[in-house]
Formats: sequence, C-alpha cells, structure tokens
Amino acid sequence: MELDENALKLIKKCEDKEVDTSVMGACTVLLEEMDRGEIDLGEDKPDESYIQMAQNIAPEDVPNVLKMAFKIKERPNVSPEMKIAANRLIRAIEQF
Repeated sequence: MELDENALKLIKKCEDKEVDTSVMGACTVLLEEMDRGEIDLGEDKPDESYIQMAQNIAPEDVPNVLKMAFKIKERPNVSPEMKIAANRLIRAIEQF
C-alpha cells in the first residue's frame, strides 16, 4: 500500500521532532491492539511481537508505528478498536 502525501508529511514530522509521551502512549495502545488482533502487515512484520514492541517502544520507533497505523486505517477487515487506536495515534501526531 502506498501512503498518500499527507501521511508521508506526518511521518516526516514524526522523524524530525522529539516525540512527547502522549504520542508514545498512543503507539503503545495501537501495538497492544495489534497483538490482540493478531494482525499481519506482511512485509512490515517485525522481529519481535507487537506486545514486545509496545513494552520496548522508543521515540525512534514512532514513525514505523505510524506507518502501521495508516495501513490499519485502510484495511476493511480490522476490528473497530484497532481502527480507533490507529486514528488516535494519527490525530495525536497531527496535533503535536
């Protein structure tokens, strides 16, 4: 899936700025939902489980989690909770 221009701008913003704790919390919630939903994003499959990523999240991981959020947002077969978590992360990054 190709990301649109706005998504790429948000990812760049995320890479260029120091991430605050509200964004880190939103990342953690999304990763935990992804673990519960046993979602597979194909080529983006990390070396560790999503729950391990949530437990060890660092500011430099946020752009990758944001990319996952955009992919989840576009998937039709994802739970409403997971879509809400993805949207919450995207909005948190838009606001900072």
